[in-house]
Amino acid sequence: MTRRMQGFTLLEVLVVISLLGVLLTLIGAAITGANRAMAKAERYSTRLDEVRSTQNFLHRVVGQALPLAAGAPGAEQSPIFTGDAQSMTFYAPLPATLGGGLYRYSLALAAGHRLQVSLERLQGQALLPMDEPQVLLHQVQSVQFSYRGVSPKGEASGWLDQWPWPGRLPLGVRINAQLSGPVPWPMQSIAVRLDLSGEAHAL
Repeated sequence: MTRRMQGFTLLEVLVVISLLGVLLTLIGAAITGANRAMAKAERYSTRLDEVRSTQNFLHRVVGQALPLAAGAPGAEQSPIFTGDAQSMTFYAPLPATLGGGLYRYSLALAAGHRLQVSLERLQGQALLPMDEPQVLLHQVQSVQFSYRGVSPKGEASGWLDQWPWPGRLPLGVRINAQLSGPVPWPMQSIAVRLDLSGEAHAL
């Protein structure tokens, strides 16, 4: 018989099957790698959006800090701005897209590596706490706040780890943080838009 009439031998069939198996394995590995790379890119993009959203929110509310203090006329007033390296408290409007109104903001790094804000709504001369603190960003290893402004004697300060004049607004706030993962936190410097560094005003 000729080779054409004989067909393929068992060895040839086994070789072809082996080659097909290797080829399918390579294709599967390539598809798996592509899917992993796509998922990683999506996670990176999502994380980048979270960091940008947090910075945009902080830029807006810190930049709009107001020289206000809660308390009845004649009574002892709360500070208008307090801040140290790990936390800060100030009064500012809530963005209209989130409902608006005047609030006291308390920013701090909470347990579980969460940067969060607690809100208290100003209603009349009272502060009404919101139900739960709002998490701004997860996976925050550390945070560092610093402040600069003008002293009661009119002297400009450098960057301070603690704001020493709670009856005055700082002129600027700087926020640095260390995050888990590949997306860094760009150093953020925020100018307080209202240069009102006089004594606190009661509501």
